[in-house]
Amino acid sequence: MRVLIVTRASAAERPGGDVVVAQRAAEALRALNVDADLVASDAPDARGYDVAHVFGIFEPARARAQLAAVRAAGIPAVVSPIWWDRSGFFAVTPYAERILAGRHLSRIERGLARLRDVENGIARRPGRGAERRLREQADVLRTCDVAVTASEIEAFACATRLGAQHVRYVVAPYAVDEHGGGDANEPAPVRSGVLCVGRIESLKNQAMLLLALHDVDVEVTIVGHAYDARYAALCRRRAGRRTRFVERVSRAELNAMMRRAAVHALPSWGDLPGLVSLEAAAFGARVVAGGRGSEREYLGPYAEYVDPLDPGAIRAAVLRALDAPPRAPGDELARRVGALTWRAHAGRLHEAYALALQRPAR
Repeated sequence: MRVLIVTRASAAERPGGDVVVAQRAAEALRALNVDADLVASDAPDARGYDVAHVFGIFEPARARAQLAAVRAAGIPAVVSPIWWDRSGFFAVTPYAERILAGRHLSRIERGLARLRDVENGIARRPGRGAERRLREQADVLRTCDVAVTASEIEAFACATRLGAQHVRYVVAPYAVDEHGGGDANEPAPVRSGVLCVGRIESLKNQAMLLLALHDVDVEVTIVGHAYDARYAALCRRRAGRRTRFVERVSRAELNAMMRRAAVHALPSWGDLPGLVSLEAAAFGARVVAGGRGSEREYLGPYAEYVDPLDPGAIRAAVLRALDAPPRAPGDELARRVGALTWRAHAGRLHEAYALALQRPAR
């Protein structure tokens, strides 16, 4: 079987989780003796392949163009939506960030409390642009032969919110990076501080995390690159005196940070599930995650989950995680995360491709 893995043309200059998953998928498929090529293109040439696999419908115009190119080659199209309904996030976060930019902490706290009271009403009126985007995403998803989701939650959301009930879904959970875990025979590290790894952006919600921890006497390390200078400035405005920002680190340096961190906190507005949360769990850190994506499906009852709009809840969750005893090597969370492998992910992809080649769906 020859498979073309398609990611967006901007992959090199704007890397992200979708690109990482596409890369890991291609590597794992090759390990299963599948002839898999990876291309970053919005107009891929899929001639000569048996099936093409497109990653991401979050930019529907681009995904539509990619699928059109696949259709022109006359082969089946598999799509990983990497999708969550973020219309509420787009509607609410401009209000939240205007409040976060304020001068007085008491006013910020009151403003966020009022925003939480009216959040549902705002989210129900996302605007015509958001509604059009959802329709376009739905149209793209309905045209594929098989959809590969990272969780049952994502599959359900795509089927119900996008109205794509008749699409055939295969769930292929993401995995811990192959470099994670460390040597079980190494002495237990001395853990301290809070680590947050991820692109610095509104979705990842670092500014709210920093507000929540601004007066907590703990070292907070924010690792990630910012494409949005305005949001990066907001994060620095809300940072406490023991906060440090690290834009880029090597894989080895990041592994070392995760081995030393007491807590990894990423109060995201909707991760599926957040690869860094899985890696931090594999390295033995306690995990604080957002509760609006598919994080619970991966981490179960072994992590703290928070409302991304509630700094008080974020603070309390991080403090509980800091006060908890260190995790035991090979505990339930380590076993749960360790069972997730890219080889198993590739096996599920192979099933999806075989299903797509049957071609009865659309």
